[in-house]
Order: sequence, then structure tokens, then C-alpha cells
Amino acid sequence: MKRLLAAACLIVLALAAAAGARPLAPPTRQAGTLTVGFDVPAPGFWNGRVTGTTIKNGSGFEYALSQAVAKQLGIAKVTYVRAPFGGLFSPAPKKYDFAMEEVTITSQRAKVVSFSAPYFDANQGVLIRKGLTPPKHVADLKKLQLCAQTTTTGLAYILHTLRPSKRPLVYSASSSAAFDAVEARRCDALILDVPIVVSQSKKKPGAYGGVIGQIVTHESYGAVMDKGSKFKPALDGAIKALKANGTITRLQRKWLPFTRVPILK
Repeated sequence: MKRLLAAACLIVLALAAAAGARPLAPPTRQAGTLTVGFDVPAPGFWNGRVTGTTIKNGSGFEYALSQAVAKQLGIAKVTYVRAPFGGLFSPAPKKYDFAMEEVTITSQRAKVVSFSAPYFDANQGVLIRKGLTPPKHVADLKKLQLCAQTTTTGLAYILHTLRPSKRPLVYSASSSAAFDAVEARRCDALILDVPIVVSQSKKKPGAYGGVIGQIVTHESYGAVMDKGSKFKPALDGAIKALKANGTITRLQRKWLPFTRVPILK
């Protein structure tokens, strides 16, 4: 009897140890579900049909990356919620575990939100209007009517580094209005992240004068979360693992297969 009791105790201890060794579920807003924020237009990054506050038949680099993150963390269900870019940097509580919206990591933004480990490197691209003689140097941009999307690092570059002779045209939290201005020739050149302007130029061939170059700014994208989010360690670990195993590189090649853009100096 003593041997049986001892054996039973060993089994109980073994089961308890095994249970204790199981990794804890990531601290998502809703148990067992990953909620991801997105915004459109973002050709190449987010494709699909927006219905209400979510997206149907999703695809694209960041959509696929969010799915890969969920799989890496063992989360079976992923839901998507529209989160306009202009509201990302509010200190108010977020309705998502993280948002992936081609957001450049900056120290200023990090005062009110937390960023994940970087998952994409991007400089600023220059998309010009049709009929404009392509500028050959960064200094040439100072003479043009420039435009930018509000709250972007492209606008910050124009205002604080480039300092053009004409006040830039600044458009709403969506990039659509800025692209429309270039297409309508109200704006000579839009300065926005390279992958975004290249993807848009390829989406509407003939509408613009093309992406004539990139300005090296050494920027990186990160997912946006509540400041001090408890989900950050899990997300960082997933992104680093997906980088290490080549998943992120494969997704970039599949969804953002644009050619090399020359550097403006």
C-alpha cells in the first residue's frame, strides 16, 4: 500500500510539474483572441474589403504578419478593428492588443504609447505629380509645393529638416487626400514612407509622375500598444522569432515586391 501511495504521489507531482511548465497564455484583451488595429488605404500592407469597423478577405504584409504573430503565440482567433491613424497616439486606452499601420517608431510618440520591436525598415519616399520635371537633389524639393499627411514623420521632415520656401499642404489622417492632391496636381511632391508611396504608385499606374527617389532617414515600423502594455513582451518575442526564422523576409518579398528606389542626396 505504501508503495502504491508513493507511486501515486509521484504521478501527481509529475502532472503538476508538467502543468506548471506550460507557457502562460499571452495577456490579450479578450482571452483566446488577438485583436489587431488597422487602417486603410494601405496597398500592399492591408488589402481587403472594409465592412463597418472590420476588414473582410484580408491580405497584405501587415495582415499576414498579424496572422503569423497569432500563430507564433498559439492564439487561434484573430479579430480586426478599424483604428484611424490620427488617433493612434492618443493616451486613451486602445480597443486592440496592438495596431500595425506602418507607424514609424519615434521617441516623441513613445511618450504616450508603447511600440513593439521593429518589424520593417523604411525611409521617406518622394512621389511627384505627372508632368513635373523630376528633382535630382533633396535641395531641389525646397522650391516645390510639397504635401504630407498629418502626424507623419514625412511632415516632420518637411517642417524641421527640409524647410521649403512654400508652406506644405497638410492632409487628414488618411493618406487618400494627399494622394488625390498629387493626382490632381495641386501638390508637386508628396513625402511619405517609401513602401507606401511605391505601393500606391503601382496601384494606380499613370496617375502620378512616379516615385523619383528616397530620402535616407533610418526609420523603423513598430506595432502600437497602450503605454506600458503587458502584451509587449509576448509581441516582441513573436516578432523577433519571425525575423529569425525568415517569415518576415518572406512576407516582405510576397506583398511588397517593389524595385529598389534611388537615393536623393
